[in-house]
Amino acid sequence: MWTLSQHDAAAAIAFVIVVYVGWNVASSVVARRAVNKVLADQVIYEPPSLPVLGHTLELANNKDHLHDWFTEKSLAAGGRPWVLRIIGRPPTLVLTSPKEIEEVFKTHVNIFEKGPDIREIGYDFFGEGIVGVDGEKWRQQRRTASHLFSMNMLKDKMDAVVIEKSLQLRDVLAECARLNKPVSMKSLLSKLSSDVFTKIGFGVDLNGLGGDVDVEMEHPFIKAVETFGYVFQSRLQNKNAATSSKQEKDLITLFMDTMDSTADVMEVRNAVMNFFLAGKDTTTFSMSWMIVNMNRYPRVLDKIRAEINSNLPELVSGELEAPSMSDLQKLPYLEAAMRESLRLYMATVHRAPNQSVTVEGGLHVPFGTHVIVPTYAMGRMTNVWGEDAAEYRPERWIDDDGNVIKISPFKFFSFLAGPHQCLGMRFALLEMETVMAVLLSRFDLKTVENPFDITYDFSVTLPVKGPLECTIHDRLVSSS
Repeated sequence: MWTLSQHDAAAAIAFVIVVYVGWNVASSVVARRAVNKVLADQVIYEPPSLPVLGHTLELANNKDHLHDWFTEKSLAAGGRPWVLRIIGRPPTLVLTSPKEIEEVFKTHVNIFEKGPDIREIGYDFFGEGIVGVDGEKWRQQRRTASHLFSMNMLKDKMDAVVIEKSLQLRDVLAECARLNKPVSMKSLLSKLSSDVFTKIGFGVDLNGLGGDVDVEMEHPFIKAVETFGYVFQSRLQNKNAATSSKQEKDLITLFMDTMDSTADVMEVRNAVMNFFLAGKDTTTFSMSWMIVNMNRYPRVLDKIRAEINSNLPELVSGELEAPSMSDLQKLPYLEAAMRESLRLYMATVHRAPNQSVTVEGGLHVPFGTHVIVPTYAMGRMTNVWGEDAAEYRPERWIDDDGNVIKISPFKFFSFLAGPHQCLGMRFALLEMETVMAVLLSRFDLKTVENPFDITYDFSVTLPVKGPLECTIHDRLVSSS
């Protein structure tokens, strides 16, 4: 039985907890009211919402069409910032204007951070890696990663692995065509991306493409973690041999070569796992959407094939197995088609200011708000891309001389922009264009489902919903 003193102590603890929680809730409410007043005083557009709940119920009801909901609201705002309210979350400013995006991601980049929410949510995956950190930690890792991505050794390794895996996927699809067997292209592209990133990052081939096409690969992230643990310990034990070896070096070894004696080995773990996590899914999803668009718009596919026939005929005849980097420069329309697909299907980006700030144009962003850029919606903004913004039209990327037009990254925001622009952008485009050149020149990839019925899954990263099942027709066999 409790004594009086024990009871008093328990009551005192309970009182302290209640006061603490109450104080935090009250402080949060007061702070949020102050933020709301600042936003209201600026007469920022806010779609109709419910008291207290804000847009919560409307978002829940539109979860299967989340990105189209953001597009609808952004178009209603006419390209101006608008306020999103979700119960229990800070007020969120939604931006789709390249001018304001440049203010956030370049001019005031040190103020607009990923923020504590993103760090907390992503810590188990990204650790203290470049994807999840801000400030000096981010700058230090960015410098190291920038140096590595500029090394010819890494570029050569990337080129070789991408070509190797593209050809392996080609052989898998040729067998599926021979057997007249439909296959999940999303699954195969995921296996390809996992194989590419683990071989470049860890020097180990998961060989996901070598297994049964009907069997889903054990979750690539789990496989990558297991592979990383084994390989990393091996590198630590043989660091001197690894750094002096003339053999090809993977990303782990290159990172270890750049570390000084006082560096934390977890930096290597974080850097390499971030490389895998940041790149694997985005390339898989982007190539999946490219296949969807080739089925929706056969005229674009015909133009890509005409370009390959004209500028790289040996790829069609089979004399050339895969295009080199210089070969890809002969295929500007293919690049335009890939960029157009990326323009329309890319993930949402989040930021949180670490202090109040006024950006160019007079928009005041108070501390305590969040900022998001819904890239899917931005790609459909008529004030940014013209009246045909929602159309898939690669020609918007081609000038009168047939060259790819350079568009501001604050407008084409698929790889971010400013100091945070994706370091692997050129590599990602290289991988996707190589794979697409190999596949589209050789196969007809017909979606089993009506391509216009294919949509996205409920996710900020915009994956294709469902398996993306395709029938495969080998054009090389037919022509011979």
